[in-house]
Amino acid sequence: MKARASSQLKLGEKRIGDLMATKNYPDLARRIVEKFGGKENISWLNHCATRLRINPEDKSKVDLKGIEALDGVLGVADNGDEIQVIIGQSVEQLYPEVEKLVGKTSGTDHEGEKKKKTLGEAASSFLLMMAGIMSPIIPALTTAGFISVLLVLLRLLGIVQPTDTTYVILNGFAQAAFYFLPIYVAYTSARKFETEPILAMLLAAGLLYPDWVNLVTELTSEGQTFASYFGIPVYLMTYNGGVIQIVLSVWVMSKVDHWLSRVIPEVVRYFLKPFLLIVIMSIVTLALTGPLGGFITNALAAGITWLNNNIPWLAVPAILLFSVTVGQLVAGFHLALVPLATEAIQTVGYDTVVTIWFYCFTLSAGFVSLAIALKAKNSKCRQIAWPAALSGLIGGISEPTVYGLAYKMVKPYYALAITSVAAGLVAGILGLKSYGYGSNSIPGMLLFLGPNNDVQNLTNALIVLAVMAVLSFVLVYAFGFDDSVYGEDDEDAKADQAKAAPVHQNLDVKLPGKGEYVAQANLSDATFAQGTVGPCFGMKPANNSIKAPVSGTVTMIAATNHAIGITTDDGAQVMVHIGIDSVKLNGKGIRVFCSTGQHVSQGDEIAKYDKMLFDKEGIDDTVVVVLLNADEYVGVKSAPDKPLTATV
Repeated sequence: MKARASSQLKLGEKRIGDLMATKNYPDLARRIVEKFGGKENISWLNHCATRLRINPEDKSKVDLKGIEALDGVLGVADNGDEIQVIIGQSVEQLYPEVEKLVGKTSGTDHEGEKKKKTLGEAASSFLLMMAGIMSPIIPALTTAGFISVLLVLLRLLGIVQPTDTTYVILNGFAQAAFYFLPIYVAYTSARKFETEPILAMLLAAGLLYPDWVNLVTELTSEGQTFASYFGIPVYLMTYNGGVIQIVLSVWVMSKVDHWLSRVIPEVVRYFLKPFLLIVIMSIVTLALTGPLGGFITNALAAGITWLNNNIPWLAVPAILLFSVTVGQLVAGFHLALVPLATEAIQTVGYDTVVTIWFYCFTLSAGFVSLAIALKAKNSKCRQIAWPAALSGLIGGISEPTVYGLAYKMVKPYYALAITSVAAGLVAGILGLKSYGYGSNSIPGMLLFLGPNNDVQNLTNALIVLAVMAVLSFVLVYAFGFDDSVYGEDDEDAKADQAKAAPVHQNLDVKLPGKGEYVAQANLSDATFAQGTVGPCFGMKPANNSIKAPVSGTVTMIAATNHAIGITTDDGAQVMVHIGIDSVKLNGKGIRVFCSTGQHVSQGDEIAKYDKMLFDKEGIDDTVVVVLLNADEYVGVKSAPDKPLTATV
């Protein structure tokens, strides 16, 4: 029996091992929500490229240290009203699981309870607000950048020319990310300010409509500055690529929306409120918030232009120095300045500050991680450093380096700060330009070539890249780092675990609830019936409650909830598989009442399933119990009175 079980388990152990090594996003989401004090304590939820962004109702209920200690969490940034949980690029998989638990967050004002903010706190809150609005839009801007890279590459290879229809169509998608940016900003702003997203998008779309654009062009060419709208003078300006104008307008819109909801009778509110909201806001936007936002944007752009014209080498290193010192106190600070880059790219065709800052910092982070990966002796540190290096150099994301390595070992952060500021200084002296958004990675470097083959600019970018590569390695090796903060090395830990491996005892596995015993050979699934995964038996449930067939620690819960792994105190690995092919339901109809790391006793309820849904979808609801490490036992038997016993 031992030999047979061993041969049958080779494939099964690999499959379940891979499954157990995969991140359990529902479980991590559940743990994060618990440590935030439950879903009732979460007033607002969002995410950016690498972080969950959460506003708690009562911050005192949040266990920040507990969140940071969770497996899968790289770090936590406390930014006053908002707490950011740094996950890395897998935040895309985690966020939907958190949203399932929390639901659609509407937030609560608590205006009477809020203390008056200092100027610094107000500035921090504003930057966080702008970062929260811009972060969902970044994928569209980055995609536009990579489309531009593709166009440059196709042109260099002689495959297409700017007059070709393929080039024109593809370029249209790249330009649409910037031209229609106000519509995207309107949507994210509406979610942030709790007003109607579709109406906010309609307001922004009206500002981009060709008739308004043509009217502005016609009247300004005649020397006019204002037009009449319901007898009210409105300032003539176009809004394509605008951000601050839209944020201001949607913020005012949210106030008007809430006021209209209070004063309009319920019987006519459904059709009257949207109509009045758009009419009122079209006047407010064209006469007040639009021009005001435009003046603010122009003032900021003028400041950057002055720096570039008078002290061209200072702008990038200055903002980098600020970002690696004061700016690090406001996680997401960089996203708040993205509108400056989009405005520059839209108006003059390139950016010399924000995207260059991103380029210098992100690529420096990638090289710092690469240096750590090559120098580190601790295997856990290397396991973090290699993906972080790829994220920075190829993916254009610096957070895995900053939160996974630099903050934890400190000295690498000094290397990162010095390298990025020095690279920024060189970039400023050389007058480096980025002709698109998304140049902060090695694949995106073709954006430095631009549509007119600016070879000198690309050469300058390569010079800056060389500075980052050399200086980061020199500083990481000169400063050194203590990778013992990651705990015991994996290889040593494996050796210790082997020495301290539990001694197996005879195993007695019970039915996982009330139901009828099904022998292994009678199971409808060939994989189970043949014992490919391991010796097993089934149970045809008499009700929808699933119980633990053994006592032990929950070591695995499948992302779709259909399989639960339990390891007994003496090392037996048992899997409870709820239904045959129930994975097709993608987690629907199965509720799990345990979490990984939790100890359960034999007979404890660990899950329930929806029998009506299983029947409707044609899913066999037989519960299968498998012994995964049967080759570590001398013999394994199964019978109706004793579903599964294993002897040593």
